[in-house]
Amino acid sequence: MPAAGVVTLVLVLVTVAALAAYLTRVALVLKHVNFTLGTVIAGVRAIELATRPITPILGSIAGDLAATQKALEDLLASKAAPARSKPVMVSRLRQRGA
Repeated sequence: MPAAGVVTLVLVLVTVAALAAYLTRVALVLKHVNFTLGTVIAGVRAIELATRPITPILGSIAGDLAATQKALEDLLASKAAPARSKPVMVSRLRQRGA
């Protein structure tokens, strides 16, 4: 084989080896970028969940507060109403003897 053919084969092998090393490096960088983007997407989803609209929750709380306010108003109204008659306590001993 002539010297020019050997030099050409060596240069082709060096070029292929350089391209393989470069493509391996690019693959590693893309793997790191993929992991980082996955982390960012998870963070964005967590932020979305933490900042979702609270209107439905506020409606539920308002309903609970309205029921509580009604119950307290009814309790105050029953305490404010004059007592008709006080219950009389009768002991069991008197009931047996009578």
